[in-house]
Amino acid sequence: MTESPAGMVDRVVLILGVFERSGGKLTLGQVSSRSGLPRSSAHRILQQLVDARLLYRMDNTYTLGLRMFEIGSLVVGRSRLLEVARRQLQELAVRTGLVAHLALLEGQDALYLEKVGGAFTSVPPTRVGGRLPAHCTGVGKALLAFSPQTVVDDYLSQNLRQRTVASISSPAALETALQRVRESGYAVDREESARGVACVAAPILEGGSVIAAVSLCGPRARVVVDDLRYRVMWTAAEISRQAAPGGHRTGCSGQRKMVERLRPEPETITA
Repeated sequence: MTESPAGMVDRVVLILGVFERSGGKLTLGQVSSRSGLPRSSAHRILQQLVDARLLYRMDNTYTLGLRMFEIGSLVVGRSRLLEVARRQLQELAVRTGLVAHLALLEGQDALYLEKVGGAFTSVPPTRVGGRLPAHCTGVGKALLAFSPQTVVDDYLSQNLRQRTVASISSPAALETALQRVRESGYAVDREESARGVACVAAPILEGGSVIAAVSLCGPRARVVVDDLRYRVMWTAAEISRQAAPGGHRTGCSGQRKMVERLRPEPETITA
């Protein structure tokens, strides 16, 4: 019996999801085991993906192919948000000497869209296209705090994975942390995603809804929250303003006012 197009698409998505989660090379046996597909079916689909350049085969292992990068680059390249954010993150990283990130919420994870930094780039356990449990990161908590309540409730109902002994492990503690983020406008990660690493993050808002988050990360001794929170919040507001159609919508006005109440505007970060 011929497999339906929908059935084939589901299997392709399933296999690509296995590669997305692994972040590296996989054998046929690993793909079959992790996807739950029979080896024969997995092998057939893997070969079709290799033929389409979506996967690359080297001896007995497979990895994501150049065509995946090409397609992803087209999507990312058209993103006004990323275009604006990249300029702002570069300025932020240069002026602070730390690592700047842009991320969004994807299911239970913070998905990193951009990472910019110098000497400390290898310190945070992050990569472009990589994921970390949202509640273990500054960007993740900033995203969750300003997400719809249904999203927060769903997250709280899930198992809270710990990455370090400092990671939040209970729904009650996470609720308390998110409330602090809502009240202050920024979030922190104190060795919750990796030992020795700290971050300060703020949400990027559009019309009152969170669309992404920005953070500064580095060795904990170098991340002084009181010095960095204003700059991170202001950068998030600037990205929101510049990414909006016309570059001057008022979706970030509330965020700007919060920063202004805390401290006079820092040196302008130019586009």
